[in-house]
Amino acid sequence: MTKLIATIRAAFFFLLLIPLSAHAQAVDPAAERIAVANVMHDYFEAYSRGDMDAVMKLINVPFVVSGPKGFMAYTTADGTLSMYTRFRDAAVQQGYAKSEWIDLGVKLLGGTYAIAAGTYVRSKADGSELNRSGGTYLLNKVDGLWKIAINVGYPVRDAFKPE
Repeated sequence: MTKLIATIRAAFFFLLLIPLSAHAQAVDPAAERIAVANVMHDYFEAYSRGDMDAVMKLINVPFVVSGPKGFMAYTTADGTLSMYTRFRDAAVQQGYAKSEWIDLGVKLLGGTYAIAAGTYVRSKADGSELNRSGGTYLLNKVDGLWKIAINVGYPVRDAFKPE
């Protein structure tokens, strides 16, 4: 009988620990939003420098991007890198030097997805404005790291900023 009571007590004690361990593993939403915002700033910084290796570390493949002809899915890292390189080279020919967020909002979608969106400005080397755009990005958490999975650009007048 005492063995049965000891087993029941041990089971009861274990059941009490489950909510504590689940709570200890809970995600801090504010910290996750900051982590997503940091990825978006790092992405713009790397792209601005032309550091495509750093850009690719922030991208999830397969990767989807919107363009004038609709959505395009890139199923390989080489294809995604090639697209980014061509796009940036074309922008540089127009005088592009860097991109910066004017405003950026982040909305978590559970523990593994997030939307980052807002308005950004592209500048020339002399600091003058090349253009402004709205952008919405869907990110997912892969192996504990936030990565960009979808990139949608659109006119600044339609800019969307979550939260």
